[in-house]
Amino acid sequence: MSIEQRIQEIRRESSSDAPGDPERFRRIELTEKEMLSQGDAISATLKANAGPLAKIAVDLKDRPVRRIVMVGCGDSWISGFGVRHVAERLLGAVCEPCEAFDFAAYGLDVVDSETVAIGLSSSGKTEPVIDGLKGATDRGAYAIGLSNTPGSPLMEEFPGALLIRATRGGWPTQSSTAAMALKLALIAAVAEARGKDTSSLDNALEALPKTVDSVATSFYGPARDIARRLARADLVLLTGAGPHYAPAAFGAAKLKELAPIHALAFPLEEYHHYRTQKAGDPMFLIAPDEASHPRALETAIMSVASDGTCIALVPDGESEIADVADVAWHLPPVAWETTPIIYSVPLHLFGYHAAVERDAIGLGAPRLGG
Repeated sequence: MSIEQRIQEIRRESSSDAPGDPERFRRIELTEKEMLSQGDAISATLKANAGPLAKIAVDLKDRPVRRIVMVGCGDSWISGFGVRHVAERLLGAVCEPCEAFDFAAYGLDVVDSETVAIGLSSSGKTEPVIDGLKGATDRGAYAIGLSNTPGSPLMEEFPGALLIRATRGGWPTQSSTAAMALKLALIAAVAEARGKDTSSLDNALEALPKTVDSVATSFYGPARDIARRLARADLVLLTGAGPHYAPAAFGAAKLKELAPIHALAFPLEEYHHYRTQKAGDPMFLIAPDEASHPRALETAIMSVASDGTCIALVPDGESEIADVADVAWHLPPVAWETTPIIYSVPLHLFGYHAAVERDAIGLGAPRLGG
């Protein structure tokens, strides 16, 4: 097989980074539709899985669980960062988001019967996810598959199966946020079966669809305005602490897929251990909570000092970071359990608008020396 044939076999992607590529823009248009209907996808997913969640809760009610691994690739992996702390607080077990290939190749040695392995793949066919869950099952773990695709291997081959009622004709938006909501509902179901108070999480999930849609409507215009301002940027930085690394990573993924430009997401503290931001670099700073607020404020200050552009996502009423940042997006108050989902939505929107605005001025993917 020639190198060219091998490239085509590995790539598995029908679109290109060229300006105006019709296949990429077909998917960009689908992404817009899907990201603006995330509330419906979340509602449908939660409603449809009441029965399967109850079954899994019964299976795990009295089973010793010391470790939970959330396995996936790309956005499916990232989603675990947004829900891990909820799992740890309610279930009292260590929860680790594991990149699927790494888990299957390197992470099975410490898997045992007190492990719950949750694998997420939109297609239900992602080989590293399936390999990881099979390896975990062989070592006694309880495995749960989440997928958008009924009848896929991930939905058929493991003790637990949860169907995400979302589409992914474009690049992942609702397929990721609905999956995160479903993971939270799974945590709630198991915790309730074990006698824990889940009222806070239950209320957060009930309010989630309406809030997601409200934020998407409110930030459609502001995301477009910032995309126009930053249309010529070839690199965008995104940062957040703890569970808010997830929105940063989702935002970077959308820019790399849609725009398509270089984008880098990193945990908040890591900004301060390198000369991370150069003059002119735009950075999205996700700072929804008190725990990260002091360091986020210092990050905003250093962003301005570096002559970069700082766009801060902060809650309503926050003024310290907002006064320092070049642009502040104030989001409505939401429960801590669902904050990573809500704060992902404006970044989905920015990725979409960045693609549209770059195309309008004839820009495709940046090239070294270009």
